[in-house]
Amino acid sequence: MLHIGYLSAALLISVLPATAACFPDWSIAAPIVHREKLATVEALSTIAATQIPGSIVKTTLCEENGTFVYRIVVREGDGKLTSRTVDARSPFGR
Repeated sequence: MLHIGYLSAALLISVLPATAACFPDWSIAAPIVHREKLATVEALSTIAATQIPGSIVKTTLCEENGTFVYRIVVREGDGKLTSRTVDARSPFGR
């Protein structure tokens, strides 16, 4: 049993970028968005509506290797959930 826990932790760590810090609490993330002049969640949703099928159901601000990104979860038309990472300054290359 103990080996399964270590394996799960190792897999989780290997999936995340080594220098990623996420801000799931928007009372912390919102001032960062404002200070860094990042795209707002509202703007992200508007842009996403024209760029991807489905709708965003969760957005988390993260900093990866010195760059801010949004990690988003999208519910596609068939109900399938997919994860994407987009640049927080210019989502979807706007």
